Amino acid sequence: MNEARRKFRLVPQKEGQGELHTTEFAVVDLETTGGNAEDEKITEMAACVTQGGRIVRTFEHLVNPERPIPPFVRRLTGITNEMVSGQPTIAEVLPDFLDTVGKAVIVAHHADFDTGFLRKAARTALNRELPNGVVCTRRLGQQLLPWLPSHSLSTIADFFGIGIKNRHRAMGDALATTAIMNIYLRYLSHRGINELNQLHQLERGKLSLS
Repeated sequence: MNEARRKFRLVPQKEGQGELHTTEFAVVDLETTGGNAEDEKITEMAACVTQGGRIVRTFEHLVNPERPIPPFVRRLTGITNEMVSGQPTIAEVLPDFLDTVGKAVIVAHHADFDTGFLRKAARTALNRELPNGVVCTRRLGQQLLPWLPSHSLSTIADFFGIGIKNRHRAMGDALATTAIMNIYLRYLSHRGINELNQLHQLERGKLSLS
């Protein structure tokens, strides 16, 4: 692992270099009652909006899923039925969440999961679509850190020495994902990746750094 870390050396980033430095990224994380966006519901939402590596605004809120949280999920997240019973529903929470996110590019670890729930909620609760661009830190990790045994949030965070406070809670995971994304962006700037379209190409495996 030490040899792998040497391969991922960072150099100081010059301020204001390229589109990625000025782009707003909304790093989001959701906790839910289960894994299927069509059948399950959101129990907690968090977002850290960043620009130039700095967090400029945040959002965090529990959500009443209007259904019981399964025992396995309660054990995993620590979110209980009692914690969410008096909370607002997704129709009440989502507008403020989306106002915080704004036009930022949405970033998430395993982004298909989070954006699947967000898109379903936006259509069902607000009758609107989610037009934001999306970046997945898991897919970026697969391209940038192919030697890791897995590309889970915990594995990548551990590789970079990032502690996760409140793992499997929305803000705890969002803060860890933010730290990972900022490391990626600093490294990619060093490698000459400074534009959003380059980031998307790299994520999809259509751009090589070698």
